[in-house]
Amino acid sequence: MTRDDREREIKEIIRLRLEDNVYSDISGWIADVLGQATVDTAEVAASTSGQGNPIRAQRGIAGGSSNAPTARMAVITGTILVDMSDDQAAQLRRDLPNVFVLQDAPLDLIPPRRDVTTATHQITPSGLWHLQAIGLGAARGRGFQGYGTGVTIAVLDTGIDPTHPEMDGKVAEAFTFELRPDGWAAIPMIPPGDTDGHGTHVAGLLLGDNVGVAPGARVLSGVMLPQGKGNYTDFIIALEWAGLRADIQIVNVSAGLPGYLEEMRGAVADELATGIFLVFAVGNEGRNRTRSPGNYIEGLSVGAAAERSGKYVVPGFSGGGTLRVDHHQYDVPDLVAPGKGVYSSVAGGGYQAWDGTSMATPIVAGVAALILEKYPDITVLELEEELLSTCLDLGLPSTRQGRGLVQVTAAL
Repeated sequence: MTRDDREREIKEIIRLRLEDNVYSDISGWIADVLGQATVDTAEVAASTSGQGNPIRAQRGIAGGSSNAPTARMAVITGTILVDMSDDQAAQLRRDLPNVFVLQDAPLDLIPPRRDVTTATHQITPSGLWHLQAIGLGAARGRGFQGYGTGVTIAVLDTGIDPTHPEMDGKVAEAFTFELRPDGWAAIPMIPPGDTDGHGTHVAGLLLGDNVGVAPGARVLSGVMLPQGKGNYTDFIIALEWAGLRADIQIVNVSAGLPGYLEEMRGAVADELATGIFLVFAVGNEGRNRTRSPGNYIEGLSVGAAAERSGKYVVPGFSGGGTLRVDHHQYDVPDLVAPGKGVYSSVAGGGYQAWDGTSMATPIVAGVAALILEKYPDITVLELEEELLSTCLDLGLPSTRQGRGLVQVTAAL
């Protein structure tokens, strides 16, 4: 997960992708049937890859007519974004049966319950129960000095308000995403901002000075869901951007589509292969209702926990269930974190307590950052195992709690 290792993985994935006959077949079909050229977008993304060696793909444009729209290839996620009719999509499925063809669909926030009656301008110790629940409050009291320093996290959400005191100086960069005729682009958002408010609450729990788990981490804001709304295409572009950024180590996503969607899984698996740790919210629809990408084994799926009468429980809204995929059976979520009545920063200033797996997810990402700070050479699989093996068992079925309530034990 180091920058140098990630850069090597990215270049190798791009090389393999551009040599893959499947993508040549798809590009040829698009050129022959639709008259569209297929343009590689890795070099477009290289302008946002931060310091280090440029990341470029060499394939360029394949076939097509100069007057036709352009099909945009996302090399990390293995996706080609193309304009076509339903009939043409059906023909592509017939002609290339081994290719997933997924219609663009709305991808929304996993909406939390925003309790405006809890609004306050000052956090009291009782408002930090989420830090006590994961063991961080007690660890700080004993002198624990882990803050996630040196770790870079991408929050793919609605944006982040950098003027909030919890965020002071921590939003390193912010981007919006756009599809263009010649590919896609990550456009610097100057000044950074939050288009909805959700992202600021999420980011506060991740790295806020008072309410956050890893206040020393560096955050990059990717506005994947402007005003809380987006599409599957936005998810692909945001993943592609994060995958090509060799400095990003953890990605936090609190959005998804209801149910298990096999067509989305490949993009997540390919993102994981670049050495990024992916943390996804499982959803707020309760038992036996879950969302993708939180359903995929390639990421860490997070449910919510609550405090009740001195005990930690899983609230009814937290999603969970059993999935059977590729002759394997597994439960989601993988683990839980505080997600009910959790205070964090709100855009424009102040704090509110919200309910949702969106709140639990950045807490897990923050604990991951603390572990990564202590063990900078750790692998993605090792990091996941450290998180899961140190959870506090709540004595509930795995379809509700996964392995249990996340703890900072592994970072101490």
